[in-house]
Amino acid sequence: MKRTPILVFLALSIHLGLHAQRIHGRVIDDSTNAGLEQASVIISGTSKGTTTAPDGVFSILSPTDGKKHSLIISHAGYTDEKIPITDTTTAFVIHLKRSVSSLDDVVVIGYQTVKRRDVMASVSSISNTDVKDIPTNSAEEALAGRLAGVQVTGSEGAPNAQVQIRVRGGGSITQNNAPLYVVDGVQLDNALQFLSLQDIASIDVLKDAAATSIYGARGSNGVVIITTKGGHNTGGRTTVTYNGYAGAGVLAKELPLQGPYDYMYYQYERAQQTGDTTGIAPYGGFNWQTVQNYKNVPFYDWQKKVIGRTAFMDNHNVNISGGTDKTQYYLSVTDQDQQGVMLLSDYHRKILYFRFDQQAAENLKIGANVRFNNTLSDGAGTSNAGSSSLNFLRNIIRYRPFLAAGQSDNSLDEAYTTETNANSLSLVNPVLLNQQQYAHNNQNILD
Repeated sequence: MKRTPILVFLALSIHLGLHAQRIHGRVIDDSTNAGLEQASVIISGTSKGTTTAPDGVFSILSPTDGKKHSLIISHAGYTDEKIPITDTTTAFVIHLKRSVSSLDDVVVIGYQTVKRRDVMASVSSISNTDVKDIPTNSAEEALAGRLAGVQVTGSEGAPNAQVQIRVRGGGSITQNNAPLYVVDGVQLDNALQFLSLQDIASIDVLKDAAATSIYGARGSNGVVIITTKGGHNTGGRTTVTYNGYAGAGVLAKELPLQGPYDYMYYQYERAQQTGDTTGIAPYGGFNWQTVQNYKNVPFYDWQKKVIGRTAFMDNHNVNISGGTDKTQYYLSVTDQDQQGVMLLSDYHRKILYFRFDQQAAENLKIGANVRFNNTLSDGAGTSNAGSSSLNFLRNIIRYRPFLAAGQSDNSLDEAYTTETNANSLSLVNPVLLNQQQYAHNNQNILD
């Protein structure tokens, strides 16, 4: 019996080894051979990405879809490198060469635009071409691993989950560490939650005191300056553009769970040590024969049942733009739908954006931006703030891995009150728990 954990560990190791490999590497300056901190490392064709440590070292899991991929390494002021990933190569040393052409890029600082060669402060930038084709409905998630010194962390896997953005890490333990967002010169809280990727022209992140001084104390956590698209001179002609995609998401990795026999064996051993027989007595009595009876009982995977859904998503964007040398207009309509991998979780968003610019006089330009955002979300998510008995992940992992007597896959509607009461620490049927925690949020924002 003592060899069982070792054999299970070896089997898991072999199984994981056949599906994914960890890629290690170091990004260095080609001229100095010094490690480059916060270089962006992205796997092409996926949303997987990471940034390098202070010594330039990084580690990332290779994709398991069987397709050919490459590592795309980038850093502000350097030329991007693209390295194919093979089945045998797991370590890289990447030399990045300094880019001269990038010095001509235009960067937004404060209320003006300047060339990068004239910028003395620390600034990271990204343009629409870098993010417009990323298969995600979240502008925040699209930035993950693409801006040096910017950390993007999701709170959970729900479609409407909040995403934390930190510039150079958090500076306070008790206060808000979110950066200041400025959209077309107007300060907005959590602006990326309400913008469509297709409407963003560029994002510039100001990271040090010199760059953020114009915004005062509110810029102490960094400033994210977002410039949205506008019309352009088309000689009076109107341009119509459509951008859309569809995809599906699944749980990236499942936790290995005990089967019915292993579960009952554990409950039997636990009862012998603690005297608590509640984990085994209701299912056949506290005896060794009860454990043996569960060798052929079918395994019921609550993990797949509750958070194993194939989550489909689609995004459609139509924009109309045009104008003359004095008048430009831009109208954009975005429709997003995304299911969650968790049962009964969905996300729908519609964004209407209109921008108008008029050159009223030689030194006078006027304009107007109007944006309407309707967001509809269903599902309580996994990060429940209530008692332990109401935590989804706890119940999915620890609930008995089989159906009780008289219970079938199509009759999981037994009384919820028999499963839990008040703030007890009892385990709850995860499907029932998901059905009982109704959450519906409809939000309209006009700015």
